[in-house]
Amino acid sequence: MGIKPISLRLCILLGIATVAAGCRSSSQTADPFPVREQTRYFEFHCEQNSPQTEGIERFADAYIDIINHDFFKADFNYPIRVFMLRDRNHFQEFVRRDLHVPDPPSFGMYFYSQRLLATYEDSGLGTFAHETLHAFVEKDLTNRPAWAAEGIPTFFEKVYGYWKDGELVLFWGFQNPWRIEALGTNLTQLSLPEIISDQVPEGDESKLRMVSLFLWQHGRFKRFLHLIAANEKDGYSSYFEAAMELPVEKILPLWQDYLLGVERRRSEILSLPSSAVFDNEVAFDTFAKVHGISTDQVVQRD
Repeated sequence: MGIKPISLRLCILLGIATVAAGCRSSSQTADPFPVREQTRYFEFHCEQNSPQTEGIERFADAYIDIINHDFFKADFNYPIRVFMLRDRNHFQEFVRRDLHVPDPPSFGMYFYSQRLLATYEDSGLGTFAHETLHAFVEKDLTNRPAWAAEGIPTFFEKVYGYWKDGELVLFWGFQNPWRIEALGTNLTQLSLPEIISDQVPEGDESKLRMVSLFLWQHGRFKRFLHLIAANEKDGYSSYFEAAMELPVEKILPLWQDYLLGVERRRSEILSLPSSAVFDNEVAFDTFAKVHGISTDQVVQRD
């Protein structure tokens, strides 16, 4: 979507010096974002201290390291500025007033020209993970098909994990309950050719995400990303077909089986909890058992 120039008020905010890396501080100015944190990859501007914000700040750099190591090179002109509002009302007011978006989304938004992510405390890790990926899709996966502009970031919005010896361990490939609910009875009728030919409206992210999850389930999501980064289709007409190493007509039966499988698991999917990261493996294992979360990961082809 087109974004108007940011306001003078926000320009002043962006000019406020941040504290040294790793130091958390409260500004002595009238800054409406008095709590600031500088990390390796991010510059957080927060309305207040909160456990949710501190959890996202801890997650942020380790998340980028995992993207770099496991998916593709997140080459970017860091830092990404994060404006963390205290609640949805404050977030939407900020986006309307300072970023000139008349109809703000419900959870978060990334602004390419300003390298700026706006969200709020209770929007969750999934929102942060999703919106951050927009920066890299735009910068590092410039050849991606139009559907993947949202199809790739939405893949990353559902994640579970834990900290182990200072390292972040994450598990991927989960359906998102509210997106499955949004697809409703149309789930098993989704047209793969329509989606990958970019005939699906950009705002219909739930359909786009289904394609990325399909690639993951077949062990081809990482290959899809690598092909885009290399601008290589291996003789196929699309990156999607090249990732699957099949023409689309031969993929259709696999697609239909996938949709039917998701539909059979609908009640199970709808009970999945929000994305979460735990302080240790024991806490995570307890959580996973309670919610029936599998840590078996599909092996991905490069």
